Amino acid sequence: MDKKIIQVLQVGTNNWSKKNELVDKPVEWSFTSNENVSVYINNLLKDKDKNIDFDVILLTELASLRDYEMIFKIAKPYAVLIDESQIIEDHHLSELLDKFKAQKIAMVDMNKVIYDLTKYFFVGQYGDKLNIEHVQISPSFRGKIQYNGHVNLILMGDFGSSLTPILSWQYNIPADAEYNHELWLEYEAGPNVLMALSVKMIQQGSSNILKQWTVEGKELSSPLLIENHAKSAYYLAISLKVQGQGEIKIGNLHNRLSRKKFGQFILGGERVVDNQHEEIMTYFHPGDMKPPLNVYFSGYRSAEGFEGYWMMKKLGAPFLLITDPRLEGGAFYLGSNQIEQKISTIISQKLKELAFTHEQLILSGLSMGTFGALYYASILKPSTVIVGKPLVNLGNVALNEKLTRPNGFPTSLDLLLSETGGTSSNHAEKLNRRFWDKFNAANFNQTMFAIAYMKNDDYDTSAYHDLLTNLSDSQAVVISKGISGRHNDDSPAINSWFFSQYQRILMDYFQRK
Repeated sequence: MDKKIIQVLQVGTNNWSKKNELVDKPVEWSFTSNENVSVYINNLLKDKDKNIDFDVILLTELASLRDYEMIFKIAKPYAVLIDESQIIEDHHLSELLDKFKAQKIAMVDMNKVIYDLTKYFFVGQYGDKLNIEHVQISPSFRGKIQYNGHVNLILMGDFGSSLTPILSWQYNIPADAEYNHELWLEYEAGPNVLMALSVKMIQQGSSNILKQWTVEGKELSSPLLIENHAKSAYYLAISLKVQGQGEIKIGNLHNRLSRKKFGQFILGGERVVDNQHEEIMTYFHPGDMKPPLNVYFSGYRSAEGFEGYWMMKKLGAPFLLITDPRLEGGAFYLGSNQIEQKISTIISQKLKELAFTHEQLILSGLSMGTFGALYYASILKPSTVIVGKPLVNLGNVALNEKLTRPNGFPTSLDLLLSETGGTSSNHAEKLNRRFWDKFNAANFNQTMFAIAYMKNDDYDTSAYHDLLTNLSDSQAVVISKGISGRHNDDSPAINSWFFSQYQRILMDYFQRK
């Protein structure tokens, strides 16, 4: 990821830019006094050559702040920081801080504040994973070993009466001193088994251990934050210790650049996790807080993180991004009842926060994201669903891996195994019914569907036809466009039509320009 100097604007009375704590820090610090904030920002807005894209705005003394409306003309959601001890008596200021999702921090220790700014307010996002192919099992383990595709690794047996190293990840994680990392292990453990994740920070070019962490038991239910004060690059070496008798399931080990409490992947990103330690990420942008709420389900992506931010931001309306970091590039937003309920609840909560109705909701997605949009439309009854390259018969997608699309999308087999416990044609039909039982039970009489599809789709060959057939008995409106090619052909044409439909629907049905 490209490195960039963090642009900070401080508004207050005590100018921190003159403090020694900022020396040699990757920060460009700008300051304006509370009394001069209006003039300062007006001059910024007038000067087209001046950079006003601040990564964070630090409000250090709110009590004497006036003309604060100007600040929010250049502020970004989640990037305004205020003192957690500050009492805000101005109602309008409080409303603006809420709208822009201002985050509270302790400003007593200036060094700690500057550390957080340099470590957690970087530009961009990054996340990857080490899957079970990268695991080396101790030769001393004599129990049962079972690989379930790329979904998980099961170890069953007697692990000993004390915490004993059972497996390790073959490759160390390279890390840059400028960033802190966050590690998260997908796992399940039997009631008589204790697990401990061991992480060693090793200085690059040596065997010198700079720091080490061990988390065990219930502590594994939360991501492990790797905070560093290293001056050079380092590696993270990771192993797992186990104690007791029973079974453990080990899935992906996720490695992300951490933003600590300020977000997941990007500022404001939130984490949704179930009791099986599987997770989904969401990000809400308030936009102009006028209808509709646009929900975008990310497509399949091996690199972890959010997709579609700039596209959705360009629309101007509030939007919610949802991304699925499971399996190799996503598990199509399916999962336990708990995680599926949490996804629909989050969307409903954002509607409530905005005081919108379900008639002011649009669900959308491309490829893998189309399944999320259509599946949760069955629950949420939106006004509109906008999708490109729909995938709905996920069992068929897996079966097509054998002859129609050899080795084109092997993760479809992992998904089938993960959700049904098998890979036969019966399991495939069971996975297909998972969608259709929910979709056909829904009332779409007040819903419009905008669908762009590939005429020669080799993933789900009948998706568009099946959607039309199953909607034919309803009063749903369907607008569609077919484009020649297989599933991964001509994505630019699909994307262009997808976005143009968004613009048209916002203009025609919500009077937005």
